[in-house]
Amino acid sequence: MSEAVSSPEFDMAEIPSHVPHDLVHLCDFRSGLGSYPHEQLGGLHQGPRIFYSPISHQNRGAKNKGAWILTKAEDIRYVLQHPEIFSSAQPRAQAMGETWKLIPLEVDPPEHLNYRQLLNPLFSPAAVKLKRDAIRDLAGELIAGMASKGACEFVSEFSEIYPVSIFLTLLGLPRSDLPKFRSWADTIVHSAAGRGPALLEVKQFLSDLISERSKSPGEDLVSLITQFEIDGSPISHEEMVGIVVMLFIGGLDTVVGSLGFQFRFLAENPDQQQLLRNSPELLPDAVEELFRAFSIVTTARVTTQDYEFQGVKFKKGDMVTASTILSTRDPDEFAQPHDVDFSRSPNRHNAFSFGPHRCLGSHLARLEVTIALEEWLARIPTFSVEDGARINAVGGGVLGLDCLPLRW
Repeated sequence: MSEAVSSPEFDMAEIPSHVPHDLVHLCDFRSGLGSYPHEQLGGLHQGPRIFYSPISHQNRGAKNKGAWILTKAEDIRYVLQHPEIFSSAQPRAQAMGETWKLIPLEVDPPEHLNYRQLLNPLFSPAAVKLKRDAIRDLAGELIAGMASKGACEFVSEFSEIYPVSIFLTLLGLPRSDLPKFRSWADTIVHSAAGRGPALLEVKQFLSDLISERSKSPGEDLVSLITQFEIDGSPISHEEMVGIVVMLFIGGLDTVVGSLGFQFRFLAENPDQQQLLRNSPELLPDAVEELFRAFSIVTTARVTTQDYEFQGVKFKKGDMVTASTILSTRDPDEFAQPHDVDFSRSPNRHNAFSFGPHRCLGSHLARLEVTIALEEWLARIPTFSVEDGARINAVGGGVLGLDCLPLRW
């Protein structure tokens, strides 16, 4: 028998009978995170190594489910590196009564490798390097347009425009589509209720775009994807849709969220800001440390079998949450994990995940953040957060900030 847990605030799942009562603790990655979610969630390291929450940040079917929460970097790394036990292949579309997959995220090895071999060259260091000048021009244009104002709302005026404009260019779409795409991305990543309808709208929009580019290909990513073949046979239209929707989700919210937390840290720590101005050679290590300290992605896997892990018995079909926010703040992995240390070494963080599903766009994300910092520090004097600003975290699969008022 299962025990139902009720709450006036959250939609709770039933507690499965195999979950010990002393391992049940409420944890939600979607709401109630305050202004400093990394420190707040980092407090989970003081509790059980693994526990069960009656709510999950995502559903993989029609029925709401709870999830096991891993708190240790070692355990999260293990889960992400063993897809034969902890699968990513249960489509989120099932929650909408559909069967299409986000490719390559919702495909496990060995099939997964077929898609990664097609996509990796598009996001390799060499391929990303070719976009450096265009990315720098965009960052410079945006920053120059606000420099003389002495203030900005960073999220809406920069971090939502900069990476999303880059993504739209990659897809061969006009920047005028930006508000529509940002609205979709925000709903999909942060709203449990609106996720399904928004995802279906995105799917239809991108399906139409794929059909158009199949007939009249250009030099953009969508056109290249329409020409993909596996073992000499073209991939299906549904596979193309799965790939492009996955790129949409990955490209429209992750760097937006990262930039918000990273720039707020610098705004609140003028000594660290000045250090980068005085010693720009520190920037590559600083970017890595900022990604570690302010990791933003929470993902999940589904167990393929009954499995005992760190003394906890998982049942086949259990959802297991692996959050980079917890792994990169693990005190057993990083000394003083809540301190930002630009000289930290080694810095084996998993902000971009581990295993076969390691982030496809990690090289592009690093480049975007590096150029944003270079151009901002070159064009904007010492900046800080506006006095009295009320800033809150927006949760879900990707963390973000609702606003970031800056002044200089």
